[in-house]
Amino acid sequence: MKVAGTINQAPSRNWDIQNAFTTMKIIGKLVLILFLLGTGVIYAQNIEPELIENDTLPHYPDDQKPVIPTDVGPDLDASFPKAGSLLGTIIPGKYFDWKVDLYKRTGLKLGFSYQAMFMGVPQSQTVTETSTNTGLGGFLLIEAQWHFNRGKDYEGGITATLDWRHALGSNNIMPGTLFPHVGSGTGVDATFLPWDAYASILFWEQHLKKGRFWFRIGQTAPVAMMDFFRYKDSRVSFTGTSHTLPVAVIPYAPPSLGIGFNWHPIEGSELYVKGVINDLNVEAGEFDWSGLFEYGEIFTALEIGKHWRRGPSDFDHAHIMFFYADKKSSAGVVVQDQFIPLPTSSGWGFKVHGTKQWNKLVGFANYTYNTAEGGGFGVFTGIQHSVSAGLVYNQPLDIQGELGLGLNLSSPLKDRGNSINNPQNISEILLTHVWTVARDVPQFSTEIYWRILVLKQLWITPGMQLFVNPTYNIRTDFLFAPSIKARVFF
Repeated sequence: MKVAGTINQAPSRNWDIQNAFTTMKIIGKLVLILFLLGTGVIYAQNIEPELIENDTLPHYPDDQKPVIPTDVGPDLDASFPKAGSLLGTIIPGKYFDWKVDLYKRTGLKLGFSYQAMFMGVPQSQTVTETSTNTGLGGFLLIEAQWHFNRGKDYEGGITATLDWRHALGSNNIMPGTLFPHVGSGTGVDATFLPWDAYASILFWEQHLKKGRFWFRIGQTAPVAMMDFFRYKDSRVSFTGTSHTLPVAVIPYAPPSLGIGFNWHPIEGSELYVKGVINDLNVEAGEFDWSGLFEYGEIFTALEIGKHWRRGPSDFDHAHIMFFYADKKSSAGVVVQDQFIPLPTSSGWGFKVHGTKQWNKLVGFANYTYNTAEGGGFGVFTGIQHSVSAGLVYNQPLDIQGELGLGLNLSSPLKDRGNSINNPQNISEILLTHVWTVARDVPQFSTEIYWRILVLKQLWITPGMQLFVNPTYNIRTDFLFAPSIKARVFF
């Protein structure tokens, strides 16, 4: 097998490492400032105007509160027509009245959606001249949730989804699988990955008295429970993994057998503590509960945070999350009946995040430190330091949606780079079939997008990502990745 060249082949225009980490320190201070602002040191009464039409549209009769938008419960609550669209509706209102009535009679919530994305990069910016430079894919999502004792002590019930993700067109691949062709250290997308239809979520959720503590057990998605961020929905908001699904720096497990909890220790307070433990040895897109008993290797995380609410969509937030992941024994490939493992390693880390809102403008910043390699997806996690910051403007031009800008500076794990540049065994040589070479300097990226409610049940999100010094691409110092996404929900 041909072994990739060393990092000495990298272009001479790389950033100076000292200057890059000075930038990290500056942005890190911004994280602290946003955290202090969120604690009420500056507490402006900046309530965002609500669209009056929201009161007349059908919706589930539940209290609005800060949520991770990709969790099933919040996604079901958002599966109704929205006010402030450019055009009208495509689905009759009687259907949504039926959904509300079904919930009131039986406690059953239903939601359907289809999302699609096209992404591309110029051929000159791919890792090699023969690399694929475009991706087009979509996925169908059917969600259901049934609860008893709704709004009372000891509420509980079951939640399930059917999830099918696929490329569109015979010659296309999913945008998420462009990561080895493009060479970004943080990937370009972690949502549009291919798998056959399966139950990605299937868990029991049980609340205790007064609802201040609840737990889940079953097929759960840790990324939908942990690391709160109000713009975390990569189907319609940020596409880059740095801001939505940071699998490059947090070794998340895919949806798998696990248990999670959420606890509000002080009655009437928005302070919370939550955590997860999930099986690490499951492949994304597979429903398999055997790995936890066969290997006993886990991803686990604990988060402590608080919201400062002034209205349903007007709040500040801060949290710190600690995480740990074992080495993933099942990550690898079979060559001539011999299993060859990918070079993964156990490790831990933490993330601190702060969000502050001023009227329609929301600022955020975070810092993440990680020592794990490979992660639950086997190849994605390779970043040690990650600093992100950005601004989001809600309802620009009085159109439902947001206009977002995000920045990220990421520094790769040294062992990861050494495994690619100087492979010492057959396992490390496997990585050279994904990427041929790795830089040892930080990667800078930025993203801008506009989420637009075109119809009351249709989001359109054009956007673009820019990368400087892409970690696994020495053919170019600059990457440009435009994309457009669409999501129909009902």
